[in-house]
Amino acid sequence: MKIHDNWDLTRLKVIQLDTLVDNLIIDPDTGDILAGCHPNAMKLLIYNPKDPPGSEVLRIQDVLSEKPRISTVYANSGSVLQGSSVAVVHNRILLIGTIFHKALYCEL
Repeated sequence: MKIHDNWDLTRLKVIQLDTLVDNLIIDPDTGDILAGCHPNAMKLLIYNPKDPPGSEVLRIQDVLSEKPRISTVYANSGSVLQGSSVAVVHNRILLIGTIFHKALYCEL
């Protein structure tokens, strides 16, 4: 989206990610977008501790180009991290937050 001086928004780009995106963070060093995602929304809404919701973090590079590059930075079925909602990178450290579980610290 583009923010105008009067705070109106104009859509610049739509990217289909085939996951439930929660929060987007822009990496100030690279301009990449990090997305905390829920790969299966139903598992998030109907919690079953024997089949927990998974976690996913996507990186979107060159977002405004003809072909943005999308890569999976982290993915887990829920055995380690459940319900990821946000991710941030700083000094080659990835920190992933969740809705109701715990945080995960990863060295890149």
